[in-house]
Amino acid sequence: MRLELKNLYKDFEPRTFLKKKRTSILENINLTIDDGDILGLIGKNGAGKTTLLKMIVGLIEPSDGKIVFKNKERPLFGYTSCNPRSFFWRLSSRDNLIFYGKMLGLNNKGCADSIDNISNILGITHILDMPFMHLSSGQMQSVNIARAILKKPDFLLLDEPTTSLDYEASIGIINALKKYLNEYKIPTIWCSHDYFELNRVCNKFGLLKDKKLFYKDGRVDRFHELAINYEFEISCVDIEKVNLKLRTIVRNRDDKTCYFSLVNSKRDLNDVLNLLKNLDIKIISIEKNFKYFESYVS
Repeated sequence: MRLELKNLYKDFEPRTFLKKKRTSILENINLTIDDGDILGLIGKNGAGKTTLLKMIVGLIEPSDGKIVFKNKERPLFGYTSCNPRSFFWRLSSRDNLIFYGKMLGLNNKGCADSIDNISNILGITHILDMPFMHLSSGQMQSVNIARAILKKPDFLLLDEPTTSLDYEASIGIINALKKYLNEYKIPTIWCSHDYFELNRVCNKFGLLKDKKLFYKDGRVDRFHELAINYEFEISCVDIEKVNLKLRTIVRNRDDKTCYFSLVNSKRDLNDVLNLLKNLDIKIISIEKNFKYFESYVS
């Protein structure tokens, strides 16, 4: 299966009090994605990432250009956003997935088997029979991802899939999706502001900037892999163990947790994560200490 975007444009025409004003969102977008490709798509808020995904899936018509699917005229898409409003909140997660499975044409057994399989892959079996409205935002997002792959899609489009997930749950979902996508060779576009997340799963990268798509193979800039550019939240009882191994700046320390960053370190983020793991220190969260990854991409 191959997806080709050829000279894709998208304009909107918002109506002002006096006249219409045409606004260009995306210009001359060209892209090819084949079986097994996972494209990490980045760009600041408002750059057009969600608009591009919606054009590919058919929710928005392009103003010009072509979207071509090779080998299949009408592919099945899996699409995940960070918006849970399309679920039935009073129903259980299982009943929601059964409903959407039936819409995808799965019979009773196929639907039940798929729900069991996907929930095991994503680690959400324990929440399947809870009312959707009682789930945390992170759990809702996990069910959202389960719906996207409930019937193996021809293409998978993920719009910030780990939003609302804590660090541990995020790593679990990332690893599970990576294994699933590699097994079935499903071409995927994965949108995120987190380069560390994208570097774990993607083999290609695209940056939406100034209405254009800039494309590259391989990993992204080393800047985003340096641990000094991140802040870590851990239990306050563990900070002394960290200080024996690393030079840190500690802030917001209380009886439960504290945040720390590194001082003048050239260590990779991955090295620090492995060090903390070997010290048996649980990471509660990791936050980048700069505003946009995209600002550091040429």
